[in-house]
Amino acid sequence: MSLSALSFELDLLKRQFQPFTKTGLAMTGPEVKRLTQRISVLSKLSKSLETELSVHRLTELGRAQAATLEALTTETAGSLILAAEGNVIRPDFTKGSRS
Repeated sequence: MSLSALSFELDLLKRQFQPFTKTGLAMTGPEVKRLTQRISVLSKLSKSLETELSVHRLTELGRAQAATLEALTTETAGSLILAAEGNVIRPDFTKGSRS
């Protein structure tokens, strides 16, 4: 069920009621039942669309937060790496002679 189905159904419903804007409308029980069933379908379509949009927005927000977290982590880790030169003593674990 897509957005186009929702907009199509809403437009169809509007066009069906448009002729009665000036004269009014009387509906029988079965007609009211059909209308409420149709409105129920429209409600389900809109809920589906809202859920899809919500998931999309949460996904995009998660991607943005992940990118920010990665940038901050890289920056922090980069500042912790010791320089190759300086007072760092590197042990020699080779089996060769020690002179």
